Amino acid sequence: MEGDPLFEAAFGQAVALSGDGVQMSGGEAVASGEMIVNAMSESAGAAAKGGGHLQIAEFAASKLTGPARIAAFSLNGWDTHANQSRTLAQPLNRLAEVILSLQGNLGEDVWGKTAVVAMTGFGRTARLNGNGGSDHGTGGLMVLSGGALRGGRVWSDWPGLSETALYERRDLMPTRDVRAFSGWLMRDLFGLEKGLIESTVFPGLELGADPRLIG
Repeated sequence: MEGDPLFEAAFGQAVALSGDGVQMSGGEAVASGEMIVNAMSESAGAAAKGGGHLQIAEFAASKLTGPARIAAFSLNGWDTHANQSRTLAQPLNRLAEVILSLQGNLGEDVWGKTAVVAMTGFGRTARLNGNGGSDHGTGGLMVLSGGALRGGRVWSDWPGLSETALYERRDLMPTRDVRAFSGWLMRDLFGLEKGLIESTVFPGLELGADPRLIG
């Protein structure tokens, strides 16, 4: 971010908040349309110190109640190769706390224009491994929240978990590119043209049918 007047100062603040390096971008960037927060994951070092994820959420909210329209940060701890039944609760709790922190700090008006997207680049295997965990897989899920969404529902083409329904008899079968949901949110919240999203934002992506995410 060095040398970029829109991002450098905000990035420096985020690094200072994180202790050892929550990666964040967003800063003072201004875009037309409504607000979307892209919340992915947070540094394990900051989480271990306790509360780092909430500091970052508060920082993001402070920017989004100003001129910023997009924030992105990451929350680690999802690589559950062992003892998944025990270790998964902590990152899930952190994600819930981050979403609630954003809601509380953004206020009713801004929260009503906000979509929070928690997503990852890969899923987990459908079956546990020998260590009681799961390994890197193909299909997965994303969690959507925010006052702008038509909430209380699951958007899915559920393929099932039978042996024949699994991808290579190992992973949940992917049925749609997660970027398509992000693309539709960009169209609805920022007014970007569908063709621009498919050709420039996510080159080669087919958005498919409109899932009508926004209420």
